[in-house]
Amino acid sequence: MENEKNFILQEVINDLMDADTSLLGPLMKLNYFGRLIKNQELTDFTSKEIKGYEARDELPDYRKTMQRLIAHVRGYMIEQDVEVPISMLEEPYKTALQKMCVMNGIQVVEKMANEMMEEKKHSEFYRQLPMEMLPSIQPIIEKITKSSSRIFVQSAMTVANAHIFLEIQSNIRTKLLDFVMETGDKFGFNIEIESFRKNSVENNQIINNIMNTTINNSGDGNVLNTGDNNNISNSPKIVKNDIESLKNELRKQGIEEQDVIELAEIVQEEDLDENNNLGEKSRNWVLRILDKSMQGIGKISTAVSANLLATIIKGYYGIDF
Repeated sequence: MENEKNFILQEVINDLMDADTSLLGPLMKLNYFGRLIKNQELTDFTSKEIKGYEARDELPDYRKTMQRLIAHVRGYMIEQDVEVPISMLEEPYKTALQKMCVMNGIQVVEKMANEMMEEKKHSEFYRQLPMEMLPSIQPIIEKITKSSSRIFVQSAMTVANAHIFLEIQSNIRTKLLDFVMETGDKFGFNIEIESFRKNSVENNQIINNIMNTTINNSGDGNVLNTGDNNNISNSPKIVKNDIESLKNELRKQGIEEQDVIELAEIVQEEDLDENNNLGEKSRNWVLRILDKSMQGIGKISTAVSANLLATIIKGYYGIDF
């Protein structure tokens, strides 16, 4: 940053557009920006992503993923791993173990993702359960195993798809980019802090509205954009598995034909993940389109955002908003 008089959004954009750059940098810069303009929502969000979350109920959906429960059991001449149906557990374990929740700060998330990529073979993430929970699993094991002798639970662990660590980074990066782009469209990409503070209440309300339609948008509502030139107030209409309707909607947004054709090929070979998030190729495509929009390349609509593009793509898969 130059100093406390100005905040240059372009610096954050540059960090976000470089997929090899840690997200700690742009998160720290936006946390600093939130403190300068005294915006508690922005400060709280960035602080939690930097340091980690303390409570499960405040965790965003992109930090959760479905998981399985595996018990290691032993009996007379028997020793094996058994998958335990989580639905058979009593509360509170039933709810607590349905999804793996990643509470860690962004540096730990990035470290876990890097380790997964380096090892390659390990695409699953394991968490050992405390011994205190084993008695709650024992009755279920007795129901689902067939043995003439008594079988005991020796240990248990949850297993989840380790790609969640990549998904978290992708979600944060696209949400922050969307937020910064819309903030820049509204206030300019070189924000004078003193001028912003003169209308602090009104301006921070605008920032909060932008956050609610970009960062805090869970993807289960309509696409809302706050820029002056926006003309989209609800979800695009895409027919499931209809490539032509997908192409037509992209063309309406000013996407170049070459990019339209590229995405059409991607969606036919790549599916959404188990949490209905975009695949890696689709996410990279979205980032490239936003980069073109930022540089003024082509005739891409000013209303185009990461959320809008994700909505269009998910519409092809039959996910309605």
